[in-house]
Amino acid sequence: MKPRNKKQQHIVELSGRLRPLTTPQMNWALNSTVSHYGYRLKSGMCTCMKCGHEWFGTRKGMCLCPECGTQIEIKDTKERVIRDKSYFNVITTIEDYQVVRMFLMMVEMRKGMKVKPAYLEIGQYFIDPKGNKTVVGLQRTLGYYIDSFAFGSPLEIRCDNEAFQRISDEWVYPRIKVTDTIKRNGFKGSCHHIHPVTLFQELLTNPKAETLMKANDIELLRYLCARPAYKSDIDKYWNTIKIAKRNGYKFKDVRMWFDYIKMLERMGKDINSPSLIAPQDLKTAHDEYVEKVNRQRVKEQKEANRKKAEADQAKFEELKSRYFGMAMTDGEIEIHSIDTIDDYYKIGESQSICCGTAKYFLKESTLTLTAYIGNKQIATIEISLDDYHIIQCRAFANGICEYTEQIAGIINANKKMIAERKRA
Repeated sequence: MKPRNKKQQHIVELSGRLRPLTTPQMNWALNSTVSHYGYRLKSGMCTCMKCGHEWFGTRKGMCLCPECGTQIEIKDTKERVIRDKSYFNVITTIEDYQVVRMFLMMVEMRKGMKVKPAYLEIGQYFIDPKGNKTVVGLQRTLGYYIDSFAFGSPLEIRCDNEAFQRISDEWVYPRIKVTDTIKRNGFKGSCHHIHPVTLFQELLTNPKAETLMKANDIELLRYLCARPAYKSDIDKYWNTIKIAKRNGYKFKDVRMWFDYIKMLERMGKDINSPSLIAPQDLKTAHDEYVEKVNRQRVKEQKEANRKKAEADQAKFEELKSRYFGMAMTDGEIEIHSIDTIDDYYKIGESQSICCGTAKYFLKESTLTLTAYIGNKQIATIEISLDDYHIIQCRAFANGICEYTEQIAGIINANKKMIAERKRA
């Protein structure tokens, strides 16, 4: 898209002034970013697919080409062509901008011929002294692959996208040129397998990243740059980190250490105590607190359940206490009220129904009863408190109760008693 302001216009002008790839950069990309093979026939004649040299060899696996010295993998095959590609980055500067340049190398290796790769610049990240980034790149096309580019399109101002983000985190040419500000803030020539764009932005804007880089705490710096949530962990526990470092603690497994610190905090421990935050054996200390947190979680859940049960009990008594002790019979079937929450759960478990788990005891407009013949429970009944009709009458496992009509007759005969209790 067209530049929208003077800054973007200037960046487009600077993009056109960047130098093309140098011969050492192209040779490095060819040697380091793609795999190299030697094809061997049944006769034992081997061909280096990079330089085209042929020799007789029986060695399997990896070897060095006698001509160009490239480490190659020997394959027994009749194939004659290899097509491959790779993305790589060259990091440089222009004026006050830190620039990450993204390139595509396309290689076609033919048996008996010296390889001649093609190079194409895909895009550039321009990072200003305040850490703001601007993308100059090729136009992307619609397609299944995220790296589908319109190779004939010009390098123009583009919106940042996943393709550029992924490509800029690929191979990096080892000779890196950075601005004086980034150099002052601790950069010493290596990105340490951190996304270059993120690393430069953090070094320009985040004093903590500068401190970690200068102190060579690369694991913590890598954690900070990994994602925003991890960056917030660094900010939140910065004092704890400084205390651990002053006591000589070496950060190796940073993610486990932060998990451990968060567990200490959950358990109410002092996360500024060197004896706690700088354990000699992190894994053992971590596992110990995993068990403690699990026990604490179970305890908290029990307490929450207890408080919930107390609240449920108060509500249950408010709604149903007027019906406690209610009984009715026709001489054969006896129908009783359910007078405790525990009884609801016991009946639900013994009869394989949900009167307890579904909390029928808290329903305001219905009343749950249970019916027996002798000592055998034959049904669980839910009736409406509006007109006292049966909503449902369930036998074991929600089955159909064969005594439903007889039970309905008993309830109809005792409507007056239920109504009196309702008004009580």
